[in-house]
Amino acid sequence: MELPRVVRQYDVFLSFRGEDTRKGIVSHLHRAFLAKGIDKIFKDDKTLEIGDSISEEIKESIHNSKFAVVVISKNYASSTWCLDELQMIMELHKEKQLTAVPIFYNVVPSDVRHQRGTFALERYECSRTMLLFSSKKRARAAKIRKWREGLREVAGTSGKDLSTCKDEATMVADIVGQISKQLSSMEPLDFSDIVGMKVHMERLNPLLSIESEDEVRMIGIWGMGGIGKTTIAKCLYEEYSGQFPHYCFIENVRNAAKNGLPYLQKKLLSNIRGKKQETLWSVEKGCSCIKSKFKDKIFLVLDDVDNVDQLRALAKNTGWFGPGSRIIITTRDFGLLYSFGVSLLYHVSFLDANDAIQVFKQVAFEGGQAPSDVYQQFSIRASRLAQGLPSALEAFGTYLRRITWIDGWEKALGILETVPHQSIMNILQTSYEGLDEQEKAAFLHVACLFNGNSVQRVNALIDDGDIRTKALEAKSLIDISPDGCITMHVLIEQAARAIVRKESGSMPWRQRILWKADRIISVLQRNTGTTTSEGVALHMCDMLHTLSIEGNVLNAINNLKFFKAFTHLNDIESKLKFLPGKDMLPNTLRLLHWDSYPMTTLPPKYYPHCLVELNLRYSNLVRLWDGTLGLSQLRRLDVTGSKNLTEIPDLSSATLLKELIMRGCTGLEQTPESIGSLSCLQKLDLSNCDGLTNLQIHITEKTVLGEPGLRRRRQIILRLPRAVKKKLSSLENLSIEGQIYIRLWHLRGNAEHLSYISEEQIPKEYMVIPKERLPFITSFYDLKSLSIKRFSYIADCTPFNCISFSRFPCLAELNLINLNIQRIPDDIGLLQSLEKLDLSGNDFRNLPTSMKNLSKLKYAKLSNCSQLETLPELTDLHTLKLSGCSNLESLLELTEAVQDVGRFRLLELELDNSKIVQPLADQLSHFTNLIHLDLSNHDFEAIPESIIDLLSLGTLCLNNCKKLKSVEELPQSLKHLYAHGCNSLENINLSPNHSIKHLDLSHCFRLQQDEQLITRFLKAKYSQEISQRFVCLPGTGVPRFFDNQSHGTSTKTSLPPIRFTPTLLGFAACIVISCERSFNLQFPTFSYDWNCEADEVIRINLKPNLNLSSMIEEEETVTSHHLVIIHVPSSINTEKIEELRLESDLHLPEELQFPHGEIRACGIRMIDDDYSN
Repeated sequence: MELPRVVRQYDVFLSFRGEDTRKGIVSHLHRAFLAKGIDKIFKDDKTLEIGDSISEEIKESIHNSKFAVVVISKNYASSTWCLDELQMIMELHKEKQLTAVPIFYNVVPSDVRHQRGTFALERYECSRTMLLFSSKKRARAAKIRKWREGLREVAGTSGKDLSTCKDEATMVADIVGQISKQLSSMEPLDFSDIVGMKVHMERLNPLLSIESEDEVRMIGIWGMGGIGKTTIAKCLYEEYSGQFPHYCFIENVRNAAKNGLPYLQKKLLSNIRGKKQETLWSVEKGCSCIKSKFKDKIFLVLDDVDNVDQLRALAKNTGWFGPGSRIIITTRDFGLLYSFGVSLLYHVSFLDANDAIQVFKQVAFEGGQAPSDVYQQFSIRASRLAQGLPSALEAFGTYLRRITWIDGWEKALGILETVPHQSIMNILQTSYEGLDEQEKAAFLHVACLFNGNSVQRVNALIDDGDIRTKALEAKSLIDISPDGCITMHVLIEQAARAIVRKESGSMPWRQRILWKADRIISVLQRNTGTTTSEGVALHMCDMLHTLSIEGNVLNAINNLKFFKAFTHLNDIESKLKFLPGKDMLPNTLRLLHWDSYPMTTLPPKYYPHCLVELNLRYSNLVRLWDGTLGLSQLRRLDVTGSKNLTEIPDLSSATLLKELIMRGCTGLEQTPESIGSLSCLQKLDLSNCDGLTNLQIHITEKTVLGEPGLRRRRQIILRLPRAVKKKLSSLENLSIEGQIYIRLWHLRGNAEHLSYISEEQIPKEYMVIPKERLPFITSFYDLKSLSIKRFSYIADCTPFNCISFSRFPCLAELNLINLNIQRIPDDIGLLQSLEKLDLSGNDFRNLPTSMKNLSKLKYAKLSNCSQLETLPELTDLHTLKLSGCSNLESLLELTEAVQDVGRFRLLELELDNSKIVQPLADQLSHFTNLIHLDLSNHDFEAIPESIIDLLSLGTLCLNNCKKLKSVEELPQSLKHLYAHGCNSLENINLSPNHSIKHLDLSHCFRLQQDEQLITRFLKAKYSQEISQRFVCLPGTGVPRFFDNQSHGTSTKTSLPPIRFTPTLLGFAACIVISCERSFNLQFPTFSYDWNCEADEVIRINLKPNLNLSSMIEEEETVTSHHLVIIHVPSSINTEKIEELRLESDLHLPEELQFPHGEIRACGIRMIDDDYSN
């Protein structure tokens, strides 16, 4: 990708030997340039050539010049400064970053080339004293080599030789004219070469408002390091600076400020005035000079500012600059802009996926196009890792461009996914070093422990959390999503973890935070934890074996604040245990998260006075602790799924507790009375607590009344006296199940589940209207989600009374399920915030026409509403589920206003077991955006012809269409086709280029074993979007296509090893399954998986859905066979493989003793280059 030309502060840099030429030709050149209007000239009139090396100011000036005029006079080589200047100029000239124009002033160019006479460099050879120090000798020799190279190159560069010119004046005029012409012909920047730059410029133009001449504008451009702020600023500078009499671009203010603020001020003044500025002895003097010099308008860019003092020194306020001036500030720190009062802000966001992959390919490939599909996939992988960060895309592209073989790319990407690239590490290290010590600690804690967590949770866990997370967000190191979760860019997380490892010298026991299972196990086994360790995050799924430890192992880490031993699988045994009688925990813990905690109670000598969160899901706990503990910091207690837990202890000391989650604690018989005193409680979850017989708590005016006398398997009684209005006044979330009678204003009746979620903030439209004008504003106005349901639909059950929704104006989600509601009130159309609606299992015949006003409604589920006849006009829906609406006459009410095809935005439509009266094909033609369509349990013989026109359709369900005989004309976009139980199906026509990756034809017995269908399915053109294919269909034997086969009867089987070949790309496997008794075998999308263990064993796990069928008499014995074929064209890591073998497992539900299932045979075909061709 071509980047914009580097912004140059000087048009011309003059390099000369002062004592030879300052008062002669150099002064003539300077005057001639000024006469031509070229006033940005660097001419060092006063710097004394002292020391061995040129100053940083000279180096920066050379780098920031477009041309360098080198006046080579008799004594030029007698100055090491001149030689250093020449070396740097010629290096930049060679790299085409500036143009060198030599003038041979009374010297012979061949003497310069061959270093004769005054250009001989032997005088700089090492002295005898220096010979004693080999390092100095080598350094001096290297420097002389570079000087010689510079002299040779300048002698061969096109320039002017005074001896061949008419006279000095003519030579000066020629040089100045040539440079002036080249400067005026330099083309402006073409934004089209920079991906995404046009959009940035369009968004920034209104902020700049260049046409406004009567005001000074400061614009802040902020974002993460490496996201392109400097590039955007350079583009703005190139585009607009020519319209201003004065312009200046100060690059990398952060680094330049290390030389002091007066240095920055001097840099600004000298760049604007085109000559060196007198020494500034103080910041105050510099401020005074800037205010007095800039009366005209200026275009000023201050790039990469990281301290507000830098802004105060360079642009303290807009009054310093003339009307019409524009000051652009780029920074990583939003807080800096806010504190300085910059109100015109532009946040640079990440590139989207398409732009990101385009940037990567422009850098990585000649011509910007991937040479093959394999490299296209590598490009996708690299751009996903970069997550839209331009500097990372360029760094990855440059790094990978040098690699010319596929395996090399694979290895390099593997490295980039685990170790941060050095250039990215440098950018992010700069951000890290700009944090104070407390911010650094918070940054590392978030990166290693809490990325993706709720910001409220993190704020409670870390020191001064609210302040620290706001600082990290302001400095572009984290983002906080609209729903309040912290997100950190993957490369920042990667760099943070590298910093932790580097700080510890790569010694695990010294790491501040441990997250790798092998390192944690090493520290725990050897008892090498130190006071350095603050956090442990152990993913127990990464542990190969159970580890038993002594309690003092954790106790020895006496600064341990965060301990997580977690798993993504529920209700499994913990792989981390205490030795018997050795359970101890450090009292410094703020977070204790231990899934499947193995002990029956917390250690007796554990005093959780620092504990903020206790998470012991699926534990073996019988009780938490004895007596009353000091829990003054506890904010969250989660014992989900702890089935042996019989009681929750006194929580009266947990005055800050916000979340109490006891879901699935089936042994729990009662809750402590102290719950009623928890004034901060916001979430209480008692779902599936089957053992609860009596619950007495107080919940202000949100009325949920118990009704005695109703007998069920369990009964939960809620008693809520209205007199108690202060207790649990913060309760925002409630989930409760049992036999309850509900009275929520105009919603009344029996139900088995009630849950709600309240808004944290009241929407503005309800805050500004006086209460007397909103009579419906009551204690329910802040509910954003409300769910009332019975667990199953029972015909002729007492209807739930739904009279009005006027008391729930803020609802975004409403679920009224299996309540036998006979009428939905018209005022449902007033729920302007409603996004999700589930009215399944009710008895109404129609829905109010006012629902057409619900412009935000995207999801509607009306399953099993068997009395429903018509639907209102709902053009904005994305998802509509009408399963079991057997009385529905028409899909949607199509008025003249909505007859145009494409008006509907529906993406997902479920019509299984819904007998639409009007022709289905005509109905479907209005939903051209569909991606998911379910037509299961219909009685058509062929699918509707209009399906071929659904060009975005990805999933089609035709399960149990008993009369369906043929499937033809499927859209090319289709990825999933489910036709289970279509027992009349005889033919399915797949096109040669089909995109189907999951095909379920189980129990389509008229198909039998269709070799042609299998061949068409497997031989379809491979697409990188389809990483694997799956098909299940009736069949009894492994087809001949699979050349390695094995036979037997077991729920597990394997094949002998297969020799590895270097051309191996993937595999196709076939497994024959037989089942006995009456059953239905079905393979949904997630009913199988495979992995390549240690790159030697391909293991396939099959987990079909099995249901007993009522179609076969119990005494009958029926055996059915199915083929399961899994096709993985390219996924195996072939490095170091000598042989492969296939193993397959069949997993059936434990609760089903029958049907009996077995694997009868299996086969595999390895895919290599010959196969793919």
